[in-house]
Amino acid sequence: MATALNRVVEEIAPPTSEEQREATRAAVSRILSDTAQVALRLPGGAEYHLDAEELRALLAIGLARANGQRVSVISHDVMLSPQQAAELLGVSRPMVYRFIERGDLAATRVGTHWRLLTADVLALAEHRTRLAESVETGLDHVARTMDSSDRGTAAEDGAKESRRAATPEQKKASLERVRRKARSRRK
Repeated sequence: MATALNRVVEEIAPPTSEEQREATRAAVSRILSDTAQVALRLPGGAEYHLDAEELRALLAIGLARANGQRVSVISHDVMLSPQQAAELLGVSRPMVYRFIERGDLAATRVGTHWRLLTADVLALAEHRTRLAESVETGLDHVARTMDSSDRGTAAEDGAKESRRAATPEQKKASLERVRRKARSRRK
């Protein structure tokens, strides 16, 4: 376990069986009830009681695992390489360099290498999520407006249906194409 604490990201696999997931769900439910107290029993029998923040983190991990999801735990104060930041953001390494060049992401030179603070990478991820959600809301508004008008053409109807049927990845790719077109028009 001591070696796990030295890694940048601690990966926690989901339970392997439905019985284990159900046991995790039951434990989380008991913890969520106001009567539960959570303590760690240390070697020698001493107990350490979790504070509210530790309990919140434990519950988040438990809920994700109960749903069969893999969990990653990372400290906000850790310096990341551009490759690690790319993996955390779900983008390519060259895209991380573009974020740095545009000033979207703060970075520090350590010798000949760039290093990024985890907190800054997570803040950018949150900003990008909020931006995507606002664009999604705007596109949904446009689609509803088009639905309510009687002037819709067959092409508009097809576009609306395609939008509704698109996966999140397809919507993200479409949004990126729109952004690229907008940037090319500005140049």
